[in-house]
Amino acid sequence: MAGTLEWISATALEYRITLMLALAVTVMVYFMTRKRYKLPPGPRGLPLLGNILAIQNKSLFRMLIQLEKKYGPVITLNLGPIRCVFLNNVEVVQEAFVGKSVDFAGRPHTFSGLAFTEGGKDIALTDYGPTWQLHRKLALRALKYYMKGEGFQDTIVEVIEAVTVEMGTETGSFDVYSYINLAIFNIISKICFNEKFSSDNEEFLSICKGFDVFSTEAGNGFLEDVIPPLRLYPTAKFRKFMKIQNGFFDFIYKRINAHRETFRADTQRDFTDAMLIAQKEAEEEEDPELLAQFTNTHLGQTISDVFGAGLDTSRQTLYWTLLYLAAYPEVQAKLHAEVDRVLGERRVPMLSERHKLPYTEAVLYESMRKGAVAPLGLPHSTTCDTTVAGYEIPKGTIVLANIFAIHHDPRHWKEPEVFNPERFLDDSGRFAPTSESWMPFSVGKRACMAEALAKPELHVVLASFMRCFEIRLPDGVTPDLEPEGGSINFVPKPYQVVVKNRFA
Repeated sequence: MAGTLEWISATALEYRITLMLALAVTVMVYFMTRKRYKLPPGPRGLPLLGNILAIQNKSLFRMLIQLEKKYGPVITLNLGPIRCVFLNNVEVVQEAFVGKSVDFAGRPHTFSGLAFTEGGKDIALTDYGPTWQLHRKLALRALKYYMKGEGFQDTIVEVIEAVTVEMGTETGSFDVYSYINLAIFNIISKICFNEKFSSDNEEFLSICKGFDVFSTEAGNGFLEDVIPPLRLYPTAKFRKFMKIQNGFFDFIYKRINAHRETFRADTQRDFTDAMLIAQKEAEEEEDPELLAQFTNTHLGQTISDVFGAGLDTSRQTLYWTLLYLAAYPEVQAKLHAEVDRVLGERRVPMLSERHKLPYTEAVLYESMRKGAVAPLGLPHSTTCDTTVAGYEIPKGTIVLANIFAIHHDPRHWKEPEVFNPERFLDDSGRFAPTSESWMPFSVGKRACMAEALAKPELHVVLASFMRCFEIRLPDGVTPDLEPEGGSINFVPKPYQVVVKNRFA
């Protein structure tokens, strides 16, 4: 018996040694045979953590400009186990996002992204593929249909006239942000749901507050994306944001369900109806593959994406613009002269008059250049092994464009730190062709689908505000043009203004 035990013990020891040797050989073979890439350079990081502390830098987009001086325009940062590549000038962004658009059209599969999109069923954050293509195509078609009709013009006139009348009652200093929120929120709400809200409506206030929290607190990302064990016990920050997101989805689905109750296939009242019509057509085709791409969750996520994209970027852009106009009264005076000449006694311009207001357009473009609210855009992911600037980028790598750096590149912008709308005008005062180095909506296949809506919307709202009001900072207040927010957000700090009603 003792001999048998000794044999078993020796055999077990021999088995463990063999297993360890096999494992060592396997690891050695893996490292010897795995594909080696010529990756973009970047700073050495900490063991295991890599450059994760860099993403906590609220000026990451500025830090990358400094890193470019040492490493060039394509830089690698490792955030724990996640490799991120940053593109820091327009040439490499054009090469990647436009010249190799499909290669760079993916989205990262992150824990937070999947949680916020009910499993990746939205447009903005879902990966490149047939479902994304279908919903983006349907969303763009529905938006264009709405914008071509009289409904878009009527919506803007109705909303802006109400907001400017209410804003005109202000007598002291106040935060104009609440009126910007009301205007942009009601425009996108009329487009999506044919519904308008009052300034004291609790749902309106709650949704805007939630978006503000995302803008100012989510910019440094979520630890759950890089530290997997935290997914079992999420941080307080992540739980807070899930609560906000669930509240937003409740708002969206409440309105979708109400639309279903009064839905008629021969009547399109708004964007939600357009998506319900598309879903009904898919059901009538009885194609299982198509129906799988058109679940109620997909529909709700598409509508929430359009609502969110139409709300957040536009309101932050307008908030920057009014701050710049208050800080530069000489620019505001030129804008007043233009809108007075074109509008006369009217408060709101026609959409068809946009070409008659080139200086207004130039002010917006310069504001979006200086105050790019998403300085690193949304993260892309490579769909295959590819290259950029001679470097090899493995499939699944996260890639971000440093839009802030591109908008401040002295090779393409004279005195980039100066707020100068004239840079967008030609010698005769007409709006000039836009430089490739202007990309607040990104470029390529993943460019923001709300761009076609945001540009005319912002133009009309700004022209209307300027026709009605002169805006200045309170006496003795110096404009603070530094942003608030995290490394991937660029939003203004709260500020107060005083307005003079030009129709009083």
